[in-house]
Amino acid sequence: MGDETKSPDEIDEKDILRDFFDQKLSIEQETFELRRRRLLTFSKSYYPMTVTIPHEKEPSPQNWVITHDKRKKSAGYPHFESILTGPKVSNHLFLNDDGNATEDLKKMTEHICEVFCSPICEIQIDKQSLIEWLIKFQPLIRYVSIRKDVVTSFESLDRLFQNVRVTERFLLGSIKLNGNSQYTEPIPFRSITITGSSWVTLPSILNGTNSIIRLHGSKLSPKDINTILKEWQMGFKLYNLEFLEVDISTLLNLDSFPGEVLKDLSVTRNDGNDGRPTTVKIHDEYIITLPLAHIVFNLARNDGMIGSFFAYRVNEGERMMIIFYFQVWSKQS
Repeated sequence: MGDETKSPDEIDEKDILRDFFDQKLSIEQETFELRRRRLLTFSKSYYPMTVTIPHEKEPSPQNWVITHDKRKKSAGYPHFESILTGPKVSNHLFLNDDGNATEDLKKMTEHICEVFCSPICEIQIDKQSLIEWLIKFQPLIRYVSIRKDVVTSFESLDRLFQNVRVTERFLLGSIKLNGNSQYTEPIPFRSITITGSSWVTLPSILNGTNSIIRLHGSKLSPKDINTILKEWQMGFKLYNLEFLEVDISTLLNLDSFPGEVLKDLSVTRNDGNDGRPTTVKIHDEYIITLPLAHIVFNLARNDGMIGSFFAYRVNEGERMMIIFYFQVWSKQS
């Protein structure tokens, strides 16, 4: 089967419902998706506070990883381990979690950066004070991860967004807010992954310049998704967007979901291989393989770019999780 272009008026609603959700993850895929999303909650007991400093100079390129980890038991601190992977050495320095580990990590990081004349490449943050330290010490960085409940206000979020530039990947665990707070400002980083993203609104997405957007635990509505697709196709907003992944946990009747997403869109339905890439580059060190999609809806933009989207349902007991994917590509790519 090839492409079949129809306007929404020509597509029977039953066909829309069947085709839009004519995707079923295998048990292995479903288990993997649920496990991946649970890990993205950033349990404080699971992810250590970590700073990574690359030192690429020959003849011995190496990384310095400075961390404290309660799972790591040692007779003495600081504890040092060195691991050789190919030509690169990874040096792990474990600090004692004695109540002063955050200050020790800052001092040790500053010292190693000075000795090797190398900037921090990646930081995993578990305390607000580390955000303030990063702003002052090195506001330009490739990777930032912030664990759940570290950020407790939009004011803190604004301070981070206005003073730190993340060039590759920004990953934020759920933030501790009161009530149904909503954020309408754009998030100024190229690749963003946000868990517990119920506070991220449609204006925040439309007014941003992000290339990669991954929202877990979103409260975006099917009408919001429809607006995103329309705005992308018109080309005035979301021009840089390469990939959007949204998962929504809902009790709503799903019968209306496909129709609202597809409303007033002229789409091409494809049930074969039309050359769409099966992988997406999230950042320079991470590529994901997309789930197999039997039915894909395509939008065409005037510049020749194609926006393909499809969705899955994952049963969560009384609730249903919808995973929506939107991938931008071109025939030339």
